[in-house]
Amino acid sequence: MQHTMLAALIASLGAASYGTASAKEPEHRRCEQLTIKIDRPSPTIEMSSYVLITDNPERDRPEATELMRVKADLPRAVQTKNKALFESILARDFTFRGEDEWYGRDAYIRDRVESRERVITVRYENLVLQFFGEMALLTYRNVLNHTDSAGKPDMLYLSWADVWVKQDGKWKVGAIHLISERVEPIPGRS
Repeated sequence: MQHTMLAALIASLGAASYGTASAKEPEHRRCEQLTIKIDRPSPTIEMSSYVLITDNPERDRPEATELMRVKADLPRAVQTKNKALFESILARDFTFRGEDEWYGRDAYIRDRVESRERVITVRYENLVLQFFGEMALLTYRNVLNHTDSAGKPDMLYLSWADVWVKQDGKWKVGAIHLISERVEPIPGRS
């Protein structure tokens, strides 16, 4: 199922990028980029705005609002280690791919809930969202004030790509892929 979902996304991206219009078909509306402010203040999660790439703002903006509401719950689940919150956010066929990690849904939840690592604060940068029917792609960077499993403080600089799917009428994370990671220890703090 995961490969089918990713193959469908790739096919959608290809069709959206290059088009398949013939002389008889009308051209699609041109995409635009809308910067949308987020008004969900949190002392530990900074997510102030995102870019929505769309050819139909009236259709996509309400969907984007709902998806981003769920997205804001993901770092909260990581911080609180709340299994029920993870279960409400992740799709049935969820997969996670990190640098040296590969998890299915249950293993990912277990790893995050049982981990000794702590996320103190998280800042989102360069959030970009685009819909492809019942799927969406969200790319972004994170800066995390973090404590590793040995209790050592560090800053993590991460780039991600999330695939979102509409499941039972709700947006869920279908896959999270780590693109890049940089770790900087914080000397003198413990």
